Amino acid sequence: MNDLKLPHLLLVAGTGRNTGKTTLVCNIIRNFSSSQSIIAVKITPHFHKNIESGRVLINTENLYLAEETNHATGKDSSRMLQAGASRAYFVMAKDENLEEAFLQIKKSIPDDSLIICESGGLRFYIEPGLFFMMNKKIPEAIKPSAEKLIFLADRVIIFDGEKIDFNPDSIRIRDNQWALKH
Repeated sequence: MNDLKLPHLLLVAGTGRNTGKTTLVCNIIRNFSSSQSIIAVKITPHFHKNIESGRVLINTENLYLAEETNHATGKDSSRMLQAGASRAYFVMAKDENLEEAFLQIKKSIPDDSLIICESGGLRFYIEPGLFFMMNKKIPEAIKPSAEKLIFLADRVIIFDGEKIDFNPDSIRIRDNQWALKH
């Protein structure tokens, strides 16, 4: 775990579905995109059919990677563009292909780009500048993968279905690295 350290990456995971991950990512993008160029990435282990939108970079049985180009699809990657991301990527990848998928994205963006990524499994391979774990106010069963990662979170953030108990102003960017203000 944690072979690659990327302080310019902010990673958001969740203890399950509908925990507010994309809402938090979009709030952070909105907060910083006027002064910083931010690349957004949505990674899911769930493969969906007929997802074609944007510029497809890889499309295999175990990995789908596309740069989102449409602000109006309703997909999470579109929402990230709407929030102000300079570029957004959508990835469907099996766990064993997560690192490969992320490294493919890194090849197509400048090395010093600030990145915000929604993915739980990526934390097994990469140590980000910040790692947030989202949880519901009334918790349900926590995914086994989240149980293994929650102790690594810089902050566990609660989502009540409407509001998130986190203010993006508590984040700072210094020397192109994400960090919490103290």
